[in-house]
Amino acid sequence: MGKEQESSFLNTSLTQKNGKGAEIAPRFFYGVDALAKLFALSGAQLKIFKEVDRYFPVRIPGFYLSLMSSDDPFCPIKRQALPSLEELSGSGHEDPLAENDNSLTPSFIKKYPGRGVFLISSECAMFCRFCNRKRVLGRNVDFESSWDETFECMEKMEDLREVIISGGDPLMQSIDKLYYVLERIRRIRRVRTLRISTRVPVVFPQGISEEFLKILTKFNPLWIVIHINHPREITESFKRIIREIQKKGSPVISQTVLLRGVNDCARTLIELFDGLVSLGIKPYYLFQLDEVIGAQHFKVRLSDGIRIYKTIRKHSSGLAVPNYVVDLSGGLGKVSVTESLIRKNGGVGYFRTDDGKIGKYGDDGYESECKRCGLCVHTEE
Repeated sequence: MGKEQESSFLNTSLTQKNGKGAEIAPRFFYGVDALAKLFALSGAQLKIFKEVDRYFPVRIPGFYLSLMSSDDPFCPIKRQALPSLEELSGSGHEDPLAENDNSLTPSFIKKYPGRGVFLISSECAMFCRFCNRKRVLGRNVDFESSWDETFECMEKMEDLREVIISGGDPLMQSIDKLYYVLERIRRIRRVRTLRISTRVPVVFPQGISEEFLKILTKFNPLWIVIHINHPREITESFKRIIREIQKKGSPVISQTVLLRGVNDCARTLIELFDGLVSLGIKPYYLFQLDEVIGAQHFKVRLSDGIRIYKTIRKHSSGLAVPNYVVDLSGGLGKVSVTESLIRKNGGVGYFRTDDGKIGKYGDDGYESECKRCGLCVHTEE
């Protein structure tokens, strides 16, 4: 990705064709054609959108679209949702975490002792441009046909204590199917903990139904892991949904991906994490970007990430400090960025895993633009 390409993306404007009279429908999902009808995209912009959409589908809920600042070329909401030419750079891996190699069935990944990931579908409310499962996102992958095989597989596992329901987004599945999956997993007595990983309350809060809230009561304790990346995503609608989820007795935690040009700033993340804690949400993970194809323009340098994280730790309550981790390519698993980094050499970071293996991470992102406000901890490497 060249600087010229990046600049052309950052200057993307979204001027509505009909001026202030053109309303964005919160419950509508916008693809490229719908965006073209709503906004006055230039010919060049539309060409880029369509070209990217061929490889990595585009989908944005109207609610999330309404949060964008149309005249801000650096809008963090816009950058997470709109397609850009950088996605076609070709760097990165289709399956960076080797999930296919660690799949016991098409819908079940088992990489760690004691827990596994159940893939419920390939659909999300929004197709985030940095998603680490771009290989399946929006491609109508049939996970459902292997569900029964997965349940049988899980029932035979002596060590299985926790199941993370992911996808796609579990909350984009029909209530009947979600209930069926939860009920089948609950039958496995060894499974004591259930997690649902979702971004729906952030990007499409209208998708949270009363029926889903009733499910929470039925399957308590059901942990809800919210994917949220920026303070602007803490909307009044989000707050309302979180309160309703908490009323049903479900613990809520969060995960955030460190994204260049979105949240690679200590002040931004401190505001985000403090805001989450004030809502009773514990920030759980801050992820270094996975090395997935089509998203490497979001990568933050390790030195910048460490600087940002040190600043967060210095200025925040322990409640507001997540675990800063990198999920190493090749299926080696998650390790602490600050504690497991051995050395950096030639644009590569070397990490030691808990079982003594050495994993590599490409430290080849562009430098983050620190505003030098005096908050960050700047140290010599």
